[in-house]
Formats: sequence, structure tokens, C-alpha cells
Amino acid sequence: MRKFYLAAAAAAFIGTPSAQAYDYMALGLGTMPCKYWLSTTRLEGEGNSWILGWWTGLNSRNDNHWVGSRTDGNGIILAVKSECQHQPDRLLMNAIDSVFKKMANPSK
Repeated sequence: MRKFYLAAAAAAFIGTPSAQAYDYMALGLGTMPCKYWLSTTRLEGEGNSWILGWWTGLNSRNDNHWVGSRTDGNGIILAVKSECQHQPDRLLMNAIDSVFKKMANPSK
């Protein structure tokens, strides 16, 4: 009986489109649109911490573990903020990913 439940749960998980879209689970403010992050001072502070944590995670999964090393945490946050101001409906985590890619490949 236990095997049936595990198989059913696995089939349900595999069959969902969102489960196939990412190889990780994201939680918190970064899963919200940029305009939400920038809507209050409290959320902006919370989002700043989320940005640096997400950035650290991206660096840990990247071959070059030093993306962003030509600036500091504030510089990274400002770059993400600029990206978000241009696309306020974009998810914060996607804006971070975009800035990360630009800093990882500055010549492109």
C-alpha cells in the first residue's frame, strides 16, 4: 500500500508543468514581482537580504564562484534595483538572474 502512495505522489509531481520548469524550489520575497519588493521600506530591506542570499546560491552553483566580485553587496542590489525599475512586473528572482548573467559575461 505504501508503494502505491509513493508512486501516485511521484506521478502527480512529475505531471505538473511547474515541477519541470525549475530544478530548485524558491521561497520568499524573490518569488514576487519587483514592484512588490519596492513597494515599502520594510519589503525593500527584506528583498535586499533575499537578493544577496539568492546571489550567493547562484555563485555556489556556478563554475565561476566570484560573479559580482568587482562590486559589493550594495552594488549588486543597486544593479538589481535598476533592472526592476525597468521591468517592475518581472519576478525579483528573474531580475537577479538577469543581472547575474550580465556580470558573469560582461562582454555580451
